[in-house]
Amino acid sequence: MIESQRRHDRDAFGWGVLLVAIGVGALSLQLFPDVGSVVVLAIGLALLVLFAVRRRYAALVPGAIMTGLGAGIVVADMGLWPGVDTGGVVVAGLGLGFLGIWLIGLLTNVVGHHPWPLVPGSILTIVGIALVLGGVFEDLILFWPLLLVAIGVVILARAGTTPRGESGPR
Repeated sequence: MIESQRRHDRDAFGWGVLLVAIGVGALSLQLFPDVGSVVVLAIGLALLVLFAVRRRYAALVPGAIMTGLGAGIVVADMGLWPGVDTGGVVVAGLGLGFLGIWLIGLLTNVVGHHPWPLVPGSILTIVGIALVLGGVFEDLILFWPLLLVAIGVVILARAGTTPRGESGPR
């Protein structure tokens, strides 16, 4: 009974934090239209607080993604690099958010941790950086699918060399 009450209190705290963050963000947008770029970051950070309290992967994933995306939006809106494709900054921020899922999950040993965020995180971060750098780097973006094909071929080749009955390296 006591454990059930504790779980209920933690759930209520988490939902309370999330609702306060969303409400403050929505109110801020109405009162101060120029703070729109910060709202995504604030909601992401609130979800990361929820993760820190609850240690639930379900809060980490959207929290890290929204924090990365929000940070990218805020940095792009700051106008630090005139003439630079700010869309690339936002894309790189989103990619770093995905990479953050993997890193935070690894460091906290959270249940549900898996390397899947490395794939979209790496792709988005590389594409974002290439967009920011422009020129030849932006031209190289056209060839990123070849990298995926090469990695797939390597995985298939390794899978074909594992003798039957053995599970191979893990």
